[in-house]
Amino acid sequence: MLEGYISSREQAEKWGLTIKYMQTLCRLGLIEGAVKHNGRWYIPIGAERPKDGRVITGKYVDWRKKYHVDSKIDKELKHMIDDVHQNATKHCTRQDKLRLLAYIKKTKNK
Repeated sequence: MLEGYISSREQAEKWGLTIKYMQTLCRLGLIEGAVKHNGRWYIPIGAERPKDGRVITGKYVDWRKKYHVDSKIDKELKHMIDDVHQNATKHCTRQDKLRLLAYIKKTKNK
C-alpha cells in the first residue's frame, strides 16, 4: 500500500459508493490525485468526493417514448411510405413478398 493513500475499496465504503463506481471515477480522472498501482486504485487521504452529475429528478424518464418516430410521422409522409410499400410489393416475386411480410411483422413486434 502507498503511504498517504487508501485503497479505492476503503474510500468507496466511506463515501457509500460501489467499488465499480469508484473505479470508474478514478479511471475518468474525477478523483484528484488517484493513482493506479499494481492494478489497484489508491485515493489520497482527505480527497474530496466528486460531485454526482447524474440526474435524479425524473426529468428524463421515458424520453425515448417522447421522441418515438412512429408517433411523429405526419399524414403526408405516412402516405408516401405506404405508396412505396405498395409499389415494392407489386413488383416482387411471391418469395420476395413472403420475406417482406415476415420482416414487417418482425419489426412491428419490436
